[in-house]
Amino acid sequence: MRGENADLNKKLANFLLAYRNTPHTTTNETPAKLFMGRNLRNRLDLIKPDINRQVQDKQMKIAIKPTKETLRQFTEGETVAVRDYRGPNKWTSGLVTKREGPLNYQVEVSPNSIWKRHADQIRNSDFNDKQGEEIKNDKTVELEIIPDEPTEQPAQDLQLKQQDSEQPLSEPIQRRYPLRTRKPVTKLNL
Repeated sequence: MRGENADLNKKLANFLLAYRNTPHTTTNETPAKLFMGRNLRNRLDLIKPDINRQVQDKQMKIAIKPTKETLRQFTEGETVAVRDYRGPNKWTSGLVTKREGPLNYQVEVSPNSIWKRHADQIRNSDFNDKQGEEIKNDKTVELEIIPDEPTEQPAQDLQLKQQDSEQPLSEPIQRRYPLRTRKPVTKLNL
């Protein structure tokens, strides 16, 4: 008797699931959608592609999309200029010893001093390790210095400027707003 009851309940549940997921001819909506605002899941839903998954995949592709910006990458053993926050010199030369993350590096500034710096605090450098001097590029351009020659201005322009500056302002400046009357402060009025 129990087996027949369980079999009947299973058949009833399957029938109701199929009925509630079938679109009604008048409304073109399923009863489950009208009642709960969504369709019930069944075996056919497993065959259909998951729209949410597709949306997430496309969003990830957009987020990972390569940009025109170049990544700041430094190799181990490369001589770089490192931001120094201690003294008047803003940049100190150093040697990249280790890459700690995608943008973090360890830089050896002196034999006993290793600094951790972000790629924003590191620049490619033209410092020579042994000399500590900046290497000059061969592509330096010498600029020709032109001496400043006094230019002659017409005498009329100078006279007009002097006359404008000599004329006193005859009209007093009127205030746009009236002066504020200030009340004295009453302290500890006991």
